[in-house]
Amino acid sequence: MKKKTLVTVLLGLLIITPFTHAVNTTTDKGKSVLTKEQQATSDKAVKSVEQQQNALLEEVNQGALEGYEKVLKATKLLTQEAKEKEAIALLQEATGKFDLALAADPTLKLVPIDGDISITALVATPELIRKETDVAVDLLKNHKIQTTRALLEPLKDEMVVSAAYLPMGTYPDAIKRATNYLLDNKKEDAVATLATALSTIVIKKSVIPLAIIRTESFLKEAADLDKNKAKDKVHALLEAAEGQLEIATLLGYTSENSTLYDDLKKQIKALKKEIKGDNAVEKMYKKIKESVKHLIGKEGQQS
Repeated sequence: MKKKTLVTVLLGLLIITPFTHAVNTTTDKGKSVLTKEQQATSDKAVKSVEQQQNALLEEVNQGALEGYEKVLKATKLLTQEAKEKEAIALLQEATGKFDLALAADPTLKLVPIDGDISITALVATPELIRKETDVAVDLLKNHKIQTTRALLEPLKDEMVVSAAYLPMGTYPDAIKRATNYLLDNKKEDAVATLATALSTIVIKKSVIPLAIIRTESFLKEAADLDKNKAKDKVHALLEAAEGQLEIATLLGYTSENSTLYDDLKKQIKALKKEIKGDNAVEKMYKKIKESVKHLIGKEGQQS
């Protein structure tokens, strides 16, 4: 590979590694069926989950992170002329950081070094989602693939948690090889090695459906309100929770045949009947909340 091409590859990797932080978006497909109070509950719940995920992303190995940052600086220097000595010094410092991290914990494999959370919210009703899905099916039958893509692309209601990991089993050794190449005046080989090393960073993504977060928040609020016998408000919250579960299903975050979703829908409907009477429903609320909590964990473990 020619030197110019390698430098171009390096520059490209430096631009995209590990993340370009995303901007949260909201797609408004019509009037929200949620009341202002329910929307406030939803926003608070989504924000809470986002904060929890951010806290997890901040749990990085500081030594490995500092070493990685030094490698990035060295790599940028190698895209310039006569910067080899400075790059060597940075790479050697990076190796020192990696060695210390591995000495402290020889079992290190994938080490988190960066993360990002993007939220794409959808304001829509189940009826509207069904309608647009039907239109998409008709378009596909007529081979209108590009039009279909444009129609379906906004139908997202999710929090995407992305994390970048440094493979400590291979990355430090690659940096040592690159350093040795530079010491031997083999800049082209060093650049190629660094380019390969940068490309081995592992990106993992998990998707958390916002509709599920909303469902949980509505059920929790309903559980609290039941103690005060606010039955009308509780009933409205249960209807909202059921609607959000339906939206999550229609958007394909789970199958309509999912046992857990089917169980949740049946429980919510049963609760509605219980609300009309004088029976205690705290045990059922607890069961629902535990089911939804399990669902969030399950749906979020995608990569």
